[in-house]
Amino acid sequence: METVIQNTITNHKIMLDQHCKAIVGNQEMLARMIHEFVKEARHLSVKEIMKSIKDEQRFRWLNNENMIPNYGTVKFDMLCCVDLPQLNGTNKRIYLNVEIQNNIHPGYSLVTRGRASVLRILTIQWGREYDDKNYDGMKKVYSLWIMPQATKRKDGDVDVYKVKKERKNGEEGNKENYDEEELVMIYLNQKHDTTKKYPKHDEVLMPLVVFLNNRIDYQGKKDKGYGFKEIEREVKEMCDYANYLERKARNEGISQGISQVINQGKKIERKEKNIEHVRNVMNELNCSYQRATNILKLSENEKKSIEKHFQS
Repeated sequence: METVIQNTITNHKIMLDQHCKAIVGNQEMLARMIHEFVKEARHLSVKEIMKSIKDEQRFRWLNNENMIPNYGTVKFDMLCCVDLPQLNGTNKRIYLNVEIQNNIHPGYSLVTRGRASVLRILTIQWGREYDDKNYDGMKKVYSLWIMPQATKRKDGDVDVYKVKKERKNGEEGNKENYDEEELVMIYLNQKHDTTKKYPKHDEVLMPLVVFLNNRIDYQGKKDKGYGFKEIEREVKEMCDYANYLERKARNEGISQGISQVINQGKKIERKEKNIEHVRNVMNELNCSYQRATNILKLSENEKKSIEKHFQS
């Protein structure tokens, strides 16, 4: 019964997909991730980035489902674009994709899949940012992949993949011609000791590991929330839903366990009655065990279950 309960809880509670996406898509969390991993925003404070996110003229959510004929449909967890103010007074538009990936060993390389997502988002820009007459309009894509259930060894690792030019000869050209994509892989472990800061990116990694962690209750998440003000509703909803699933799973598991006990009891009772009936027939008719079981029309399984009680 315990196995049934544990399996049910595990299957339902390992990351509550929609609530996790709501937390990662929270304006403050999004602003912190942009501040930490988007180099075009390093000069901005989290508050300044949040101001851009709240400005409908600067920020917009994009359709997270993209279909290209003959190439299939791709669904993104989260996709948006934001215009970031630069020090020279201009704006820099970046496309940001955030993915939550629980299974870090899906049978293929997540890095390869991540790069495919980046290329797909570059393609999405066709006709909007660039076309065959102006490829220079292409905007940079950042794809952040968060693995909340990585191993302890990988906990806190952040790997960045981007295009790098190797100059064989001649002068250095304009980097902006090829600096159009960055894939950021973020590894977190559920059992991270939240009393210990991450060596790097702690302002983002710690809240992520806390808020996406189904091992910490709502009050614990609030206490370790690193000053988040506008994320409490999403966190509370996730915790409430997690607790609901756990109670539901336990109730279902207990009910299933009770049913198993009842069924087992019925089998034992039937077995004892079969033994009694076979003995009565053998005594009354002075016949063999085989003939008695045939007269009673017992199944082969029923015969095997009581056979040892009639062996001399």
